[in-house]
Amino acid sequence: MKKKLSIAAVALMAVIQFVPAAPQKSNPPFDAARGFEQVMMPPSEVAAILKRACYDCHSNETVWPAYSYVAPVSWLVQKHVADGRRMMNFSEWLLPAENEFSDWSGFEKICTEVRTGNMPMEGYVKLHPAAILTEQDKQAVCGWVDRKMAGPK
Repeated sequence: MKKKLSIAAVALMAVIQFVPAAPQKSNPPFDAARGFEQVMMPPSEVAAILKRACYDCHSNETVWPAYSYVAPVSWLVQKHVADGRRMMNFSEWLLPAENEFSDWSGFEKICTEVRTGNMPMEGYVKLHPAAILTEQDKQAVCGWVDRKMAGPK
């Protein structure tokens, strides 16, 4: 009986590899001139912290890890990335109709999420320890955000 269940489980895992996730895994093209770094011009330290801790889920520059190709985990990863990009996308910082940045509440949200520890997500940092934000990282990001918010534009 156990052998039959094991065979059935392996067969099921093999079959679900052919069930596509929605949305599909991709890195859409983007115009770097409309991206976060070009628009907001963060210090290199802040840009590096955000790339390390945020860009996999919140940009069109996702580095898809090996486990993102294995169902059912791939479905969850793809959903998280799609949701992250929808909430905030560093690659599409300026919307197509914008010529200058105007969504300061979205900008401020970066620091809010970092300070509260909501981002990066706990499950993500368990698999990507390089994304863990130290107090120094948080101070660098939030200090810069606070300075920008004090005198936007």
